[in-house]
Amino acid sequence: MSLRFIQITIPKYVLCNVNGYDFFAKLAGETIAITNLEVHLYFAECLWFDGTLCAVLGNILDGLRIRNNKIRLFDLPAHILTTFRRNKFLEAFTDLSSNDQAPLTIPYQKFKLQDEDRAKDFIKKQLFDKPDMPKMSDEAKKSVLVSIFEVCVNAITHGKCDSVYTCGQISPNRIPPEVAIAFVDLGRTIKANVNEYLKSQRSGNSTILWALDEGNTTKTGAEPGGLGLKLLQNLINLNNGSLQIVSADGFIELKNGIFKEHQMIDYFPGTIVTIKLRLGDSNFYVLSNEIDTDNIF
Repeated sequence: MSLRFIQITIPKYVLCNVNGYDFFAKLAGETIAITNLEVHLYFAECLWFDGTLCAVLGNILDGLRIRNNKIRLFDLPAHILTTFRRNKFLEAFTDLSSNDQAPLTIPYQKFKLQDEDRAKDFIKKQLFDKPDMPKMSDEAKKSVLVSIFEVCVNAITHGKCDSVYTCGQISPNRIPPEVAIAFVDLGRTIKANVNEYLKSQRSGNSTILWALDEGNTTKTGAEPGGLGLKLLQNLINLNNGSLQIVSADGFIELKNGIFKEHQMIDYFPGTIVTIKLRLGDSNFYVLSNEIDTDNIF
């Protein structure tokens, strides 16, 4: 006897924007209590699906599998099928095996809190060792890697979830060319954590902006927090990249040195952090303490 099933239609465009994130918020909310079903995802109407957002879809689908649901994907257009195969997403949710990872993808992965070394090696290899990445000193690269890993750790420890999911895409033909990587967790939201810490009732956007302010953290005890994100913000501003953070009903985007607030329709029950860096950047990045002011010419 087959399981009962529900049908989910993937929209025409799934992009790193308000509409894309609202789709995932709605999907997560509508499926969070589903158990013992077949979940059929139909892609026939989908014209474009940002490969980076496989991290979000994978987190939601993994949660469904944990609750004893079976996932099936239908009518994948050829170019989306190719993307999902190349970034290792397809083999995570179907019986189809993937070829070797394509050079223009950052493969779909999930990390647990104890996976620190594996996560750092993954980010270094899949992000900073790729061609045309922003050039930086060894010390600067090490610090940025720590900053990005702090995003992972914050998602796990603050969200009180088991894993953080990641995926990315390198797009050398976009104008300007860019690399994008997303980190996702389905746990407690930034809004819940910050409002509990501050004993306040701030909006989702307000709590994200508070968390982005240098020195602010909801961490307690001797271990400091909130410092690494500032370094990442500096790199993004100098590189003309972008940073997007979605959590609860909040969506903040840092671009061109300005924080922009977006209005979410639905509530995302976790946190999405999407980092985009411009490829072919002519700058060379160093930490301020590496500069010898007596030898500047």
